[in-house]
Amino acid sequence: MNIYFLLLSAFKYTGGLEKFNRAFMKALDEISLEQNFELLVKSSHDELPHERYIPKKKFEGFGGSKIKFAMHCLVEAHRIDIAFIGHINLAPVAVLLKLLNPKIKLILIGHGIEIWDKQILIKKILLKWAYKILAVSNFTKNQIVSKNKVDRDKIIIFPNTLDPYFVKPNVNEKPNYLLKRYNIESNTKIILTVSRLTKYEGYKGFDKVIDALPKVIKKVPDIKYLLCGKYDDAEGKRLIEKVKSLDLEKYFILTGFIKEEELTDHYLLADVFILPSKKEGFGIVFIEAAACGIPVIAGNLDGSVDALMNGELGKLINPDNVEEISEAIISQLNQEKFNKQKKVIENFGFSVFKEKLSELINIL
Repeated sequence: MNIYFLLLSAFKYTGGLEKFNRAFMKALDEISLEQNFELLVKSSHDELPHERYIPKKKFEGFGGSKIKFAMHCLVEAHRIDIAFIGHINLAPVAVLLKLLNPKIKLILIGHGIEIWDKQILIKKILLKWAYKILAVSNFTKNQIVSKNKVDRDKIIIFPNTLDPYFVKPNVNEKPNYLLKRYNIESNTKIILTVSRLTKYEGYKGFDKVIDALPKVIKKVPDIKYLLCGKYDDAEGKRLIEKVKSLDLEKYFILTGFIKEEELTDHYLLADVFILPSKKEGFGIVFIEAAACGIPVIAGNLDGSVDALMNGELGKLINPDNVEEISEAIISQLNQEKFNKQKKVIENFGFSVFKEKLSELINIL
C-alpha cells in the first residue's frame, strides 16, 4: 500500500496548521514502519524537512512552486492508494489525482475558517469525492455539514495534538531569564496571549483582553499583559496607541515573535493564558498552555470548546463580553497551576493522536 500526504507547509512557516502537519507526518512515518506501507510526503511550500519529524527520503519539498508540486503529484497518481490532503486549497491537485486514478481514497483534513464557508467549484467537488473528511473539532464538522450539506457520517473528528517532542514541565517557577528580559518582578501576575497579530486576526480577541484590563487591575493591581506574536508595523502601532488611550502602558508588553524553543518557558512565565477567539478551528495554544500547567480561558463560540473539552481544561466565556472576560481573568488568576496536565496528555498527547491515526488507516 502506498500512502501520500500532500500539504501546503510544515516547516517554512509557524502556526497551528504547521504544528498539526509536523505531528501528522511523524505519526504516519512511525505507523508506516509498524504496518509496512510506503509513505511519501509532498509539500508545496517547504524545501527540506526537519528529519526528526520525517526522513528526507520520504519527503519532497517544492519551495513554493505550485506547478512543480502539482506535476510531481499527478505523475505518480497511479501509485497512490490513499492520499491525505492537508488543506482544501489543494483541491485542484486532489481532484485531478482522482480523475487519473479513480481507485485513490482521498482523505481531506479540515481545520478552520478555510473550510467553514460554502465551497464552490473544484473545492465543492473535493468535498463530494473525499472518501473521508477529518475535522479537528466538532465545530468544524458542524460548519462543514451545515454550509456544504456533507453527510455527517463521512466526517471523523480528529483533534490536534501536542508536539511529539513536547516534554511536560514540572517546575513551578517562572523562568528568570524571561523575568529579566521583560523587566518583571517574580511576584507580578502575568496574563499571556500567544497569537498571530495582524489586522486580519481581530477575531482572536486580544483587543477585548486589553479592554478588560482596567477592571482586572482594580482587583489585581500588580499585573502585566504579555501579548506574544509576530506583528507588522501597522498592527504594532495600532495596539500601542490603543493601550496608550486606556492609560495601560505600564501593564502591557508587546513581545514580538517568540522562538519555538522559548514557547514553553513563556507559558511557565504566565499565571493565566487567554485567547477569546471566535474563529478557532481548534486552537493548539490552549492545550499547550494547559499542558504547561497554566489556567486557560477561551471563547465558547468556536473550536476552542473542543480544545478545552467543554470546559474541563479551562474556562469558556463569551468572547464578545468584556465584563465576562475580566471576571474570568480574575477568577483564573486564583486557580491552582499544574492541575490539568495529566488530563491534557491523556486526551491530546502524541501517542493518542498516533493511535487514532493508526486505527483510521486500518479501516480505510
